[in-house]
Amino acid sequence: MIGSSKKPNRTETTSDHAVNRIAEGTSFEGVLKSENNVRIDGIFEGDLVTKGRLVIGASGKMKGSVSCAHCEIEGSMEGQIIVEELFVLKSTARVHGEIQYGQLSVENGAQATGNLHLASKVKDLHQDRSKEKTQRTEKPETARVQQTAAV
Repeated sequence: MIGSSKKPNRTETTSDHAVNRIAEGTSFEGVLKSENNVRIDGIFEGDLVTKGRLVIGASGKMKGSVSCAHCEIEGSMEGQIIVEELFVLKSTARVHGEIQYGQLSVENGAQATGNLHLASKVKDLHQDRSKEKTQRTEKPETARVQQTAAV
């Protein structure tokens, strides 16, 4: 509009090249949510959620839960880890926990302990567990009904 003092609304966009970094010698406890990439060379304890890539450097240590699109580990990581796409374990990586991934790449020398699940298989496991729970809960209820009817 002519003579209008209003500025057009601009939406902020995230950069594919932006990196949130926890440097060596730094420790962080808490929750970190990001639209961008994250690199940890220090110590992180807590929950981390990113739609981007997570890199744990050789000196980096992570303990907690992680949800990310891509993940590359050179340092150590412990906890619940969900990687939607590629999960890369470099030769110096030490990982322990409940791990779900879309694709897995492991270099010689990397150590991973715990439960590792291919993402499509995880969905199948959850469905099987749900069916088992349903069957277990139905049986006791049926038994109670029969006992009540017999009295």
